[in-house]
Amino acid sequence: MTDKEKIFSQIKRNCNISDAKYWGTYSLCGLLMRLRELYGIENGIRPWEKVDHKDIGDWITARENLWKELEDRDYEDISVNGSIFSPFEVEKMNAALNKSGLMYGAGFGIYMKPVFFIAEILSQRKVNGFDVYIAGREYAKDLSDNPAMLQENTIIARADLTRLLLWGRFVELRNKKTNCSLAYAFSKYGITYQERPSEDAIMKFSNIAYSEAETYVYHELGEAHEGRRLGAEWKTFLACLQRSKAEIFARSVKDVLADTSENGMLDYIIENRKEGSLGFYNVFLSGFRKIIFPEMPEAFRIFVETGDWKLIEQATKAGYRKSGEYAEKLLSVYQKRRSQPELIPGQIEEEIMNALQ
Repeated sequence: MTDKEKIFSQIKRNCNISDAKYWGTYSLCGLLMRLRELYGIENGIRPWEKVDHKDIGDWITARENLWKELEDRDYEDISVNGSIFSPFEVEKMNAALNKSGLMYGAGFGIYMKPVFFIAEILSQRKVNGFDVYIAGREYAKDLSDNPAMLQENTIIARADLTRLLLWGRFVELRNKKTNCSLAYAFSKYGITYQERPSEDAIMKFSNIAYSEAETYVYHELGEAHEGRRLGAEWKTFLACLQRSKAEIFARSVKDVLADTSENGMLDYIIENRKEGSLGFYNVFLSGFRKIIFPEMPEAFRIFVETGDWKLIEQATKAGYRKSGEYAEKLLSVYQKRRSQPELIPGQIEEEIMNALQ
């Protein structure tokens, strides 16, 4: 028998170590939002339920004290049924856990922050040679909010986390009532800003989250395809950019490249006419990704009025071409400066990113 609580506690410890080392990479607002979400998850509080300010304040103080204890610790191996695994042996861990209805995820997020979680399995299948999981309830997680991840031959989409992200956007819709992309996306799933918390609403949001998690799988498939095309040099290049604006820009380029890739996220949305997913894609298209891919917001604006999918197809092709050009420029800077890696982030900002302002 699998000792689930023991496994959860081991993974949670690595989550806490990761948070202890990287909490300073978040803005104050972003950190507080993530802490509130994590508090709710660890204490079984639904997103719409009231949180006692003193309780969460005490919890945050205790968590900050724990981080001080852990910030210099190394990530620990994990014991599963007598076998020992390093925290990044995802496939081996899942081979040991899947029979118990559990799945494990580990990888690297923005600023190369290690990401760990363990969850129940909602579904499992093979897609293009990859083991694809849709994860449900999460029993341990860190501050990161990646809705999907790719690790070697494993793709994991996180429905529970996706539901949490969508609820945050629904609160935004209820407050503003006029956001076109949000209103459009939710309307395609039968939800308006007037929706109130109820068991029926919970079921609706769970169904939306599962559908959107399925869509995120195809972002990761695009990541895998474009990763093979760019080669190992891209990973070496990213390692030179850690904790810089240039890293955020480079990752944004790769994200747009993956989304617009053949068999990527937008290709899946277009092929299956997933209007709600298209709406949410535009909701979450922000920062450098929106600057790199301006064709999509304009195409979507007209699409809402006309329903013409050809506009989305054309925008996708333009986005793929443009992000591919940016990827080539980034690698060109790396190739010229690889003997002086410390100069690469600054040169990218000066030669490529400043031209976007």
